[in-house]
Amino acid sequence: MTVDGSALVGRRFRVRGLLGSGGTASVYEAFDVEAGGLVALKMLHPDVAPAPGARAAFLREAERARRVEHPGIPRVIAIGDDPGEAIWTAWSFAPGSTLAEIVRTEGPLTVSRAARVIELVLDALDAVHRAGLVHRDVSGSNVLVLRDAAGGISEVSLIDFGLADVAGRTTRAGDVLLGEEGERGRGEPRIVGNPSYASPEQLRGEPVGVAGDLYQVGGLLHTALVGEPPFVRARTDDTVRAHLAAVPPTVSVRVPGVPAALDRVVVRALLKHPDDRFATATEMRTALLAATAGPQRSAVAPGRFASSPPPAATRVLAAGVVDQPVRAARTAGASPVLWALLSGAAVLIAALVFALVPRGGPVAAQDAEVVPTAIATAAVPVTSTPPIATATPVAEASPIRVAVPDVAGTSLDEARAILAAAGLSAAASPLASDDPRPAGTVLALTPAPGERVPPGTAVALTIASGFTVVPDVRGRGADDAQYTVASAGLEIALRRVPTAALPAGTVMDAEPAAGTRVQRGARVTLVLAGDPATPAPTTSPSPSRPTPTPTGEPTP
Repeated sequence: MTVDGSALVGRRFRVRGLLGSGGTASVYEAFDVEAGGLVALKMLHPDVAPAPGARAAFLREAERARRVEHPGIPRVIAIGDDPGEAIWTAWSFAPGSTLAEIVRTEGPLTVSRAARVIELVLDALDAVHRAGLVHRDVSGSNVLVLRDAAGGISEVSLIDFGLADVAGRTTRAGDVLLGEEGERGRGEPRIVGNPSYASPEQLRGEPVGVAGDLYQVGGLLHTALVGEPPFVRARTDDTVRAHLAAVPPTVSVRVPGVPAALDRVVVRALLKHPDDRFATATEMRTALLAATAGPQRSAVAPGRFASSPPPAATRVLAAGVVDQPVRAARTAGASPVLWALLSGAAVLIAALVFALVPRGGPVAAQDAEVVPTAIATAAVPVTSTPPIATATPVAEASPIRVAVPDVAGTSLDEARAILAAAGLSAAASPLASDDPRPAGTVLALTPAPGERVPPGTAVALTIASGFTVVPDVRGRGADDAQYTVASAGLEIALRRVPTAALPAGTVMDAEPAAGTRVQRGARVTLVLAGDPATPAPTTSPSPSRPTPTPTGEPTP
């Protein structure tokens, strides 16, 4: 069917304009002549539709989204899957502009508005997770924000369930709509996802759960506050490496006035290991609301003092000097000259005490807590009771230790480089294990990621051998079987055998047989039950996978 301004798609929807387009589908604004109102009409590209399994994979998005009921999730209104016709899904129309477009054209949001957007996204994600799904593509382009006349946030919609799946599955190239080959001719499937927001486990091709979505929400919050995702680099490969190894950024470094508690929310959401992040969307939402509940701090221009007085309690400075004498002089109305003299005297005395007080040895900055070496005040007669100098024992020095970086999912060479940068080394002979991932991919490491070890420690790496095992897909449907076999890193051929014993399309057997150890990329022939009237078996080559563009356009 040709889609133009006069045609009715599904004898019901009149196309009015284009909303966005990706590698496998386009999304149109359309008018529902049957029920009235606007819809978002998503249509599979005609050149993609003939690929084996493409129709089922495209419609699977709508089937999963139908499991979620929430005002922030577009509803599936209708599905078109008639033979010979265009393949489409119609969704309730979500108004507003994408968050990516807003920050690109208007700049970052205020703390209160950014928090409101993320609060509503987390509320919608909670419904997704309670339905047993993970979204896996939470990004600035997939969040629609509707604002009121005053610029406040009135509605937020989470769109595009193209990557959504049940929790615990990977985004490896196995689905015909998600697959993308690596370097041409090598047949290496890439991981599917938005490289600006994808979690480390998603980028490594590991199972993705709730924590993977919350990592992406952390990146979304960074985008709303700063105006760009957390790990922007010149090259995509560098962005991916940063997601895998770089320390989460602190927003307040770039945006003065952001509360420290909100910094902690962003950093925790972006931690490398899923277990270290928030456990649920509700937990993250609670932390977000608590972090932004108090009065917002105003940014202080460089070189200027805040107008509010210092706290009443005596503050301990990094050098171990309390600022009580300085505050007393200011309270007594001392002149700026006297105040400057008192400040200088306090610093000199602190330095003296620091040099004279015995210490147990050097303290490792990354392991020992900061302990004031001395508390001293200048003996200046500005108060009726002279301040008292006291000394605090220093914590025992601890040996320097470094955290083992998480290099799982990287190549062996990359892992060695990352370990070397952390002051560690890789064991001389890595262990090999069968796995669908490319040969040399790091699968596991000992000591475990995050464990603190002495510098120079040799980390034992387990890498993919380049071999895998043929999965047992007998009795499954063709589409499901192809997904499983492709996810095992194997190529696929199909052969149909006329039979009345099984429904057409059911996998009868595989060649080589299930359980056989084969080299990754080997071809596996799936023997399918064919129509009894089929004159002769046919063999088809492994389906070529379409190359999708990175997610980034608004789709439902």
